[in-house]
Amino acid sequence: MVHNYRTTCSQRRNNSNILFSVIDTLQGENRREVRRLRRRIAELEEELEKRRIRSVEWVTENWQREERYSRLSTERNRLRVQVEDLEDRLREARVGRNN
Repeated sequence: MVHNYRTTCSQRRNNSNILFSVIDTLQGENRREVRRLRRRIAELEEELEKRRIRSVEWVTENWQREERYSRLSTERNRLRVQVEDLEDRLREARVGRNN
C-alpha cells in the first residue's frame, strides 16, 4: 500500500526529519516498481493476444481440414456406389447376352 506523505519544501531542504527522507525514497521506489509491473502487464497482455490469435487460427485450420476430409470422404463413397452400379449393369448386360 502506498501512502503519499506530504513534506513541506523547508522540511526537504533542511532535511529536518530523516523520516521524510525515507518516505520519499520509498515512494520513489514504489513508483518505479509500479511502472515496471505495468510494463510487464502490458507485455503479458500482448503475448496473450498473440496466443489467442494463434489458437483461433489453429482451430480454423483444423475445422477446414475436417471439412475437407468430410467432403473427400463423401465424394469417395459416392464414387464407390457409382462404380458398383456400373459393375452391376455390366454383369447384367453380360448375363443378358449369354441367354
